[in-house]
Amino acid sequence: MKSDMRLYYSNKNRSYVPFGNFGDELNQWLWNRVLPGVFDNPENNSDAVFVGFGTLLNENLPKFKQTIIFGTGHGFSKPPKIDDTWKIYCVRGPLTAKVLDLSPDLGIADPAILVNRFYRSEGSEELKKIHKVSLIPYAWEMESSPETFIQLCRKLDYFCIDPRWPVEKVMQGISQSDLVISAAMHGAIVADALRVPWIPLKSNAAIPDFKWTDFCQSLELDYRVNRMYRFSRISQVLPSFRGIEIELMAAFIRRLVQQSTPQLSREDVLNSRLDRLEEKIEEFKRDFEQGKFA
Repeated sequence: MKSDMRLYYSNKNRSYVPFGNFGDELNQWLWNRVLPGVFDNPENNSDAVFVGFGTLLNENLPKFKQTIIFGTGHGFSKPPKIDDTWKIYCVRGPLTAKVLDLSPDLGIADPAILVNRFYRSEGSEELKKIHKVSLIPYAWEMESSPETFIQLCRKLDYFCIDPRWPVEKVMQGISQSDLVISAAMHGAIVADALRVPWIPLKSNAAIPDFKWTDFCQSLELDYRVNRMYRFSRISQVLPSFRGIEIELMAAFIRRLVQQSTPQLSREDVLNSRLDRLEEKIEEFKRDFEQGKFA
């Protein structure tokens, strides 16, 4: 397919996030495999813009001449204004579909689950489970206080997966884990897609439960809010307090693992959503080849 479409997602060059974040950067890795050739030209200034996954469906989404939505989610602000320049193939889940007044059939799932069919570890060593428990911190917190989470994981004897790492390194860490505790939603989504049980962790009050609930409901799961309170501001003013904060965080996570039943969607549910996403991909390909976005 000829490359004349732009891929839009939150990256370090166009959003308030000054670093690479797994859930955003996964867009480039995945869509270039799902739709090879469509987004090959990074300098492309096409009027047709393909909006990837992420919590982008709000009033802050820029106005494009043609907006193509594929699995994007709502959150953080008011819904966007949709008009006849939009083509919506699907959205993240049922809650996004409802907020945007779309058919429930369009609330399929976050397309990041497609890693199930596109990610393959290279070499037998990468397929081995070598981490009993891995922790994926929220990217902003890993950026602001990396030593806190590194020390926390050492104390718990967990593997720390940094969401700022390159995409394949993050996926390798997830696939090599028996259990993932994730404050990063796409860490949980990819864990589910790679068939690794996971436990959600909410370490930042600013993250809306809406987007996690949307994703969970799309896979017929219940979202359990496991709120971990931090004292990061005190630790920043009084560095000597960091040790106490880490002790409190470690105690919370130990209880969480002991008392929680890890999440994992049913195989038939996941495969159903994957099949429906692939049907939408084929629909997009037909429209693209017919020049509907020229």
